[in-house]
Amino acid sequence: MSGPDFRELVGDDLPSDERARLQRVHDQLVAAGAPPELPPALQDPPSARGSVSWLPRRRLGTALVLAAALALAAFAAGFLLGKGRDSDGSSFKPVRTVVLGAQGKTVVVRVGKPDAAGNRPMLVTVEGLPAQPKGDYYVLLMMRKGKPVATCGTFKVAGKDRMNMRFNVAYDLDRYDGLMLAEYWVSDHKDHPVLRASI
Repeated sequence: MSGPDFRELVGDDLPSDERARLQRVHDQLVAAGAPPELPPALQDPPSARGSVSWLPRRRLGTALVLAAALALAAFAAGFLLGKGRDSDGSSFKPVRTVVLGAQGKTVVVRVGKPDAAGNRPMLVTVEGLPAQPKGDYYVLLMMRKGKPVATCGTFKVAGKDRMNMRFNVAYDLDRYDGLMLAEYWVSDHKDHPVLRASI
């Protein structure tokens, strides 16, 4: 059985090695011939049994938000049930815990009692934050009336794995109403908000 003319299909402007490869494939397809006829028993598809029911868009969105909130709550509960112990195993007793989270990114900030001089330790645990380009870094900021006004610390991550850091601040937390995680971009020398939470 003869098939379509190979030269008409591919033209004359192919490199010789590509032409040879395609010629072999063409010859094999021609040698294999046409596929067998479809048996009459398979010409009519079987009737569908059962049905798939999807949630309306409105409910699907609500379900996704609820699932994200439950995941964040479970993550925070894991930290709180850890009895304030960090990765070194040293005891850390927080007086306040703030959780910032969305879209798989989570920051848990545990604030300790101030020392005699008024320095307040912070244990910050992050997870799900992508590594950044050279020169960029993350900034944890205190907010007042929704605007960042004081830096708690800066850091970089190597990947999305969980990471613990210790910061020290000398602020009276009662003067602030929120925390923000931002990305500092060296390209424009500005902080770009990532996560926010009230305190």
